[in-house]
Amino acid sequence: MATAFGARGIRVEEPGDLRDGLSAALAHTAGPVVVDVVVEPYALALPSHVPLSTAKGFTLSVLKQVLRGELDDVIETVEHNVRLV
Repeated sequence: MATAFGARGIRVEEPGDLRDGLSAALAHTAGPVVVDVVVEPYALALPSHVPLSTAKGFTLSVLKQVLRGELDDVIETVEHNVRLV
């Protein structure tokens, strides 16, 4: 898609290739660059420090999912993220 719009496209599929992909993007001076990084679709984006208000909001969100009958979604998210903790 990037090439179709006149930009340079760089796709990163493996974590070990990220540094090279970003270096290539930053070195490109002939126009815009689109960096497409493949990530784990269920990975939670969490900062290194989670404020109490954020943890409270997350807990409330999960509780709402359970009460709406979406327990399968909650379990799937937990299964995919437990190995990242």
